[in-house]
Amino acid sequence: MAQRYSKYIPFISLTGDYMLLNLIFVFGFWFVSDIPAFSAKYVLFYLYLNIVWLVLVILFGAFRIKRNTHKKAILITYFQIIIFFFFLFLMYFQVVSLTYFPRDKINFLFPVFFALLIVWKFVLYYLFLYYRKWGYNYRNVIIIGHTPKSSQLFSYFSSDKWNGYRCLGIVCDPADGLKNSIGGWEDLAAIILNQSVDEVYLVWDGIPKEKLSTITETLLKFPLNVRIVPDLSYLSYKTIELTNYGTIPVIEIHPGPLSYLHNKLLKRFFDLIVSSIIIISVLSWLTPILFLINLFTDRKGVFFLQKRTSFEGRVFLILKYRSMKINNQADYRKASEQDERVTVIGKFLRKTSIDELPQFINVFLGQMSVIGPRPHMLKHTDEYRKIVKHFMLRHTVKPGITGLAQINGYRGEIKKPEDIKHRVELDVQYIENWSLALDLKILLFTFWVLLKGQKEAY
Repeated sequence: MAQRYSKYIPFISLTGDYMLLNLIFVFGFWFVSDIPAFSAKYVLFYLYLNIVWLVLVILFGAFRIKRNTHKKAILITYFQIIIFFFFLFLMYFQVVSLTYFPRDKINFLFPVFFALLIVWKFVLYYLFLYYRKWGYNYRNVIIIGHTPKSSQLFSYFSSDKWNGYRCLGIVCDPADGLKNSIGGWEDLAAIILNQSVDEVYLVWDGIPKEKLSTITETLLKFPLNVRIVPDLSYLSYKTIELTNYGTIPVIEIHPGPLSYLHNKLLKRFFDLIVSSIIIISVLSWLTPILFLINLFTDRKGVFFLQKRTSFEGRVFLILKYRSMKINNQADYRKASEQDERVTVIGKFLRKTSIDELPQFINVFLGQMSVIGPRPHMLKHTDEYRKIVKHFMLRHTVKPGITGLAQINGYRGEIKKPEDIKHRVELDVQYIENWSLALDLKILLFTFWVLLKGQKEAY
């Protein structure tokens, strides 16, 4: 078997964290301060910081540095940890009276700590990558079962040496004539024994049912790490978790990062901040102006309310500035180019997307999010769920005012089936890859799109 040192990586990573943490927050304060920085109450504060850091690292799973962990995931994880660490740091001073760095130095301290922390993580990341690339800390793996996924998995192992895997080949039916085959079902025990196999990947749907019991019995005779590659192509979720219902193992599918509580809380905090800013700074004066305009024009009302599909298929009332004449088609016909229902003022509101601003009230109330899949009319939800794959996956998160689909031009009228299919693909991509950084990026791109204008806005 190949030598394994991966179990030491979390310890090395956390040791580096604590060295930086204490160097900056403990010894840094000690060197620049004239007060007794190592008195009992300060030691308690330093202990608090160290415990908080450990709890956050465990909570966000930062200690789980796997062979396929990417730099982006490391950056996002520690960015989230730093945010929570900052608030918990300040919270201590609300409870305990303590003299510490001045505010301007604290504002400098945290960016420096974050920058040094990321440098440390990336140095560690590349050290282990090169260590594995040079042939150390590798694992011999085999794939059992032949399907297209088997070949894709083999290509992944063969092309990416940095992860420290050596794929010996695929065990399958010799009749398949597979180029990368290293033997048939009856050769499995000899392959494991003679090739020093560390990990086995069972491609479940590529193994004949009559061979499963024999294969599993063989695997139980060896101290191997066994991975199962299920066929989940009909689902578009990213993360799964094995749970037990009594003695029955069940695969639980999580719809992306927002299935975790800490990410939900982070997104909700972001929504509250942004919606509060818009409500106070924009809606507070814009709504009275539109009310006066409406009072001296058609008197049809400032707001338009409509039932839309929300999180988990629930129904809510979306709030918009009225841009159309009152009509009996509002609940099933979307606005089209040169739509006769749109008023003169409504054209301006829709072209500038000002009509969407009251939805920040929906966001503040928790019915929507700033960023997310756009909610559809009930009639359209019922139609699209029947013809578009993964359509209902959009409703595993709160609907948004803007989203990944909207900044890529998919907004407004749906003229052909490909429009809604592409829109859903981007919505699914957002759900599977959510991060606070992605929300900020979409928000910034939305402002840019609004400034340059979109021909789809009518």
